Amino acid sequence: MVEIYKGWQCIGCGKIDVDRPCVGICQDRPARVVLAEDYEALAERNRRLESVVRRLVWAKPRPGHWEESFKALQAEAIELSRE
Repeated sequence: MVEIYKGWQCIGCGKIDVDRPCVGICQDRPARVVLAEDYEALAERNRRLESVVRRLVWAKPRPGHWEESFKALQAEAIELSRE
């Protein structure tokens, strides 16, 4: 589970600050940070890609229709890959 904190970001240097109470043992360390909006957009894209993969794995096209099903899933995957 990812915890999202509310904070502030400098529009000049990009420094991010989060208002949390210090318990007296704090140490500043480098951290990798991503904006929640970017994370949420990527998570949504991953959900949609996983949907295509699940359908590819579990689909059982009617006899003679496998190519039609495959091409529909392929078109959806191509569209998602362009985002």
